[in-house]
Amino acid sequence: MFGKKKQEPAVEPKPAEKPTPAFLRPDYPYQAVGEAITDLDLLEPTAVYEIKCHQCEMSIRSQGRNIKSTYERLKGSGCIGCGNKDLVIKKVDMSKAPSVQA
Repeated sequence: MFGKKKQEPAVEPKPAEKPTPAFLRPDYPYQAVGEAITDLDLLEPTAVYEIKCHQCEMSIRSQGRNIKSTYERLKGSGCIGCGNKDLVIKKVDMSKAPSVQA
């Protein structure tokens, strides 16, 4: 009752900076390519696209069937991170993805 003291857990030091997500590194195999897409009717339903804010580097990736509604919602409210309304849609190059065989 009186003899034992509780041991406090060791506190790990926090890293000075958050690590960069894999998809933001230049060696990531699935990069957004080409010109910015302005006509949302040209989006392919199964292709992967990225909505990007160049102000804070926020990126959202999704298939074409979902990206249009997400983009429309963000155009009204702005970027999730900084509120910037100048967002860009680009197609993601998925050619290095392993092929799925059924």
